[in-house]
Amino acid sequence: MHPTSADLVDTLGRAVLRMVVDNGQPLRNVAIYDPAEPPIATQGTLLLAPGVAPADQPALLRGHSAVVFRASVPVSETLLRASAEHQVAVLELAAGVEWTRIADDARAVIAAWSTDPSTADGPPAGDLFSTLDAATALLDAPVILEDTRLAVLAWSDRQDEADDERVTSILDRQAPGWLVDTLEARGVFARLAASDEPMFVEPASAQAKPRMATAVRAGGDLLGYLWATSAEPFDAQRCNDFARIAKAVARLLRSEPVAHHADLVAALLHGRDNRRAAATLGIAAPSLTVLAARSTGPGDEFRTDRRRILDPLALHLSISHAQAVTTFLEGTAYALLPWPSTANALAGTKRLAEDFLRRVGHGHDFVIAMGLANSLDKVSTAKEEADLVMRILLENPKTPAVAAFADVQSAYILSELARVLRHTGRQLDGPVDQLAAHDREQHTDLLPTLSAYLDFFGDVKRAADRLHVHPNTFRNRLNRIQELTGFHATDPDARFLAELQLRLRANSQRSDAS
Repeated sequence: MHPTSADLVDTLGRAVLRMVVDNGQPLRNVAIYDPAEPPIATQGTLLLAPGVAPADQPALLRGHSAVVFRASVPVSETLLRASAEHQVAVLELAAGVEWTRIADDARAVIAAWSTDPSTADGPPAGDLFSTLDAATALLDAPVILEDTRLAVLAWSDRQDEADDERVTSILDRQAPGWLVDTLEARGVFARLAASDEPMFVEPASAQAKPRMATAVRAGGDLLGYLWATSAEPFDAQRCNDFARIAKAVARLLRSEPVAHHADLVAALLHGRDNRRAAATLGIAAPSLTVLAARSTGPGDEFRTDRRRILDPLALHLSISHAQAVTTFLEGTAYALLPWPSTANALAGTKRLAEDFLRRVGHGHDFVIAMGLANSLDKVSTAKEEADLVMRILLENPKTPAVAAFADVQSAYILSELARVLRHTGRQLDGPVDQLAAHDREQHTDLLPTLSAYLDFFGDVKRAADRLHVHPNTFRNRLNRIQELTGFHATDPDARFLAELQLRLRANSQRSDAS
């Protein structure tokens, strides 16, 4: 698996690289243009082109997958036409970033994607950049990681919300000397070194923004600092999350590269080699829940969903349920959560899921489905149940955002009934279709009258209030419904059939609208 130009921009940050034209092609290697010895053009090559005049830029596109020019050189129409003709991505390198540095960083990203087993579905797990992106989603604030010398190690997206000091630090990979001196004079580093509690740091200059800071520590060793741009101090919950995120980052900084566990989680979810996979993952609880999360937003890209859903979910669970393990399969983020018993497993999973949605929603739409297993052998069945619930949630916008099967039973029954009727080519016969046709032809409101009557269990006054008509008018409409269709409100079977038809009709209309 190899990253695309968009993946490179996402990983290194838009403060370093800007996408001008994307083509979605994978990148396998990096070359630097030398006019004295031009590189051989090959597919999969990211060509870095320093010092190339605008007139010479289009000629460099042929044969490569992506080309990077300096942002200070305007993008010409000729270059854009050549990019479209040759299907080559064009990127801009920010002013102040050294070409050798971007070459090293790009090679590192490509190597990580190419060698890590987790890259079947996206960027490597354990990656600092992905972890900080996830932290940004949980904290709703852009984050930067620096070592004890204030050298920048990694940063999240949304750095456009930070200030020039932070952007300069990213470009130079080092905090400015005057900023270090100012923070040191204020005692910021001394306080961070002395405590694991996050602290609020006032702006260091008139142009800067305030931020939260916390130490990144492993054991007794101070490894660095996390900085989060924030206009005001974090509340207690966000402070707690920030401190736990720092511990997760410390584990990454101290850990040696290890094989990713996503394939073992996938094996468990599919019922393969359960005992070995569970032992390797350290899962020994008698009860487990499967959590499936998916985006419902329009036009979401597969890898973007992985980055936007799985990474924040994995980080959220790492600070809320330490034994949880995660993976990403076919556009869905899955988590496997061990519990000491089945009694509160689903309720506990639901609380974690709802807490996750509150923290990472930020205008995005997600649905989360759950399944329960009382043994390792039942995990694959729990996944099937979560997948079924997920299908129901995606098909029915009125269902809750977080649900187990018990929460969507009625929607499931309606969905299955509709599927059987379509498969057999049959159609329920009753008053609903007759009234719908009459309303279309005569411009009446008899079908809404029947629906309101059933919704309010025959309470004429409340049903009439919904339609904003007098109760006598409503009764006259009911009499007309009986004349046209033979519907008798006193017949329980007739009421049940009419209610069923109304529900099926509403589900069908929602499906057509989506």
